[in-house]
Amino acid sequence: MRDVQLIAGMMGLYAGIIGVLALFPKSRRLPGKPPNMRRPGGILTRLVGKDWRRKSEEKAILAQWPTLLESMAVAVSAGMDTLRAFEICAGKTYGPLRRALEKVIVRLHSGMSLPAALAVMEGEGIHVARRLRATLAQAEALGTPVASVLEALAVEYYTLEKQRLEGTINSLPVKLSVVTVMFLLPPVLIISVMPHVLMFIQSGW
Repeated sequence: MRDVQLIAGMMGLYAGIIGVLALFPKSRRLPGKPPNMRRPGGILTRLVGKDWRRKSEEKAILAQWPTLLESMAVAVSAGMDTLRAFEICAGKTYGPLRRALEKVIVRLHSGMSLPAALAVMEGEGIHVARRLRATLAQAEALGTPVASVLEALAVEYYTLEKQRLEGTINSLPVKLSVVTVMFLLPPVLIISVMPHVLMFIQSGW
């Protein structure tokens, strides 16, 4: 009974350490320190959180971008103007892409051209706008049908999104292995090794 309690205590201690490490890196000011001196864990958490949000927004935008281009191609093929097609198809998006496209539409209503508005969108960190801007400019300069180049660009981004999803699926075994090593292996080692350690200690007594 005493051995079981000791093993349970060790497992509880391990779980407590994991919980403390998860809660520690909160951005709190150190008492008696200047406001700009914060805990390194809090700074790291903010940086990691900011990078995670940026990557999440990029993934959300890339996931909807091919559908946006394809919808624009269909609308332009039906005889709609490029600006009107862009505005209507932008209204069917959601999330980070919707917020970015709403800014572009506001600039269009203020008299800015679509390539110029897309250039501003690119400057805000949304790099997929560069390809669309260059494609529209090239189609206008060469006289290529806009619907055709939009459809080709949509196919290209569908291929990139498919490759990204395949890469994510292929990386799952590695991520699961890390989780297994971090959270499952230590308790198993404690349960399997601690009885022998206790028997050794008791035999020495």
